[in-house]
Amino acid sequence: MSHPLPLTDTELSDLLARTATGDADAFARLYDATCASAYTLATHILRNEQPAQRVLREVYVHVWEHAAEAEARHPRAWVLLLTHHHAIAHRRTLDAQAEAVSRERLGDMSLEQQRVIALAYFGGYSQTEIAALTGETLSAVRSLTRGALDQLQAAARVVASPITLPRVSGAVA
Repeated sequence: MSHPLPLTDTELSDLLARTATGDADAFARLYDATCASAYTLATHILRNEQPAQRVLREVYVHVWEHAAEAEARHPRAWVLLLTHHHAIAHRRTLDAQAEAVSRERLGDMSLEQQRVIALAYFGGYSQTEIAALTGETLSAVRSLTRGALDQLQAAARVVASPITLPRVSGAVA
């Protein structure tokens, strides 16, 4: 199966100019020509498909609404720059949400779990050292650590919500 050759900057500039006039077909072709690389970049930054898909949707809404203001000589670079900016902003938001949820979950843990997590992650102690410091058995320390990490992992899953994948037709990453 052969793939079409990537569009040149001149061809993409033409599509961008036509998009600026409200040409939906030109926008669809611009999307198809740039979405694979934009999606790859967003996924790389966010390390998760769902937020990357959300970022891609934001980016292409921006492209549609601001095509007339775009850097017409380098439309692929403009789309990737928008993707980078949106993905970094989204990453910061996700990190802040995850930190807030983690802090909340730390408060929900037993005092023993909080102590074990604090010694391991903030104090840098091994589980064997924690057992010696606290007087707990090594298996108790492992159990407390596992329970605490399970709670934090469950909290992290709550932060991301499902979203549908944007259409990608004929694009090659």
